[in-house]
Amino acid sequence: MIEFCSYKLVPASFNPWREEFLTVATHIMQRLADPRFTFLHFGSSSFYVAGKGIIDISILYQPGELESAVEYIKQFGFVDQHSNKPFPATRPRKDIGVKYNGEVFNVHLHVIEYNSEEHLKQVAYKHHMLENPEDRAAYEAKKKAVLAEGNTVQDDYGKAKSPFVKDVLARLA
Repeated sequence: MIEFCSYKLVPASFNPWREEFLTVATHIMQRLADPRFTFLHFGSSSFYVAGKGIIDISILYQPGELESAVEYIKQFGFVDQHSNKPFPATRPRKDIGVKYNGEVFNVHLHVIEYNSEEHLKQVAYKHHMLENPEDRAAYEAKKKAVLAEGNTVQDDYGKAKSPFVKDVLARLA
């Protein structure tokens, strides 16, 4: 169904949300399944919001098992984050490409401790966005505005849209 391949860093762009994002994420999580870890598909592709088309998944490890989780995903070809400002080694992100039906999807795999504050925020944010179409529309508008300002480098794009996410999380707190 899926084939892991090289990640290709591409400029940020605005792409429509597609059902394939859910399908690909499900296949990835099934392929990575291991009783030591759980997985969470989160971010725009999980809650029907258009954007870069990158699939964000968290691998959730038990306390003290960070290195085990990183070593596990490296076996599949995940590589260090493509960024000039990567996440710290205590909370890494690993990248990979996934070929599905002849198309390559970029995947960001976030390595996060199960039940940590960040994990719980991801769950709350995803549920909020699924339940609030007005916030989904506002998030898409923010992404379009960020791109209209010329922020097409992935790091810059992410930084420019982060105030929206932080505002929603503050409302949820």
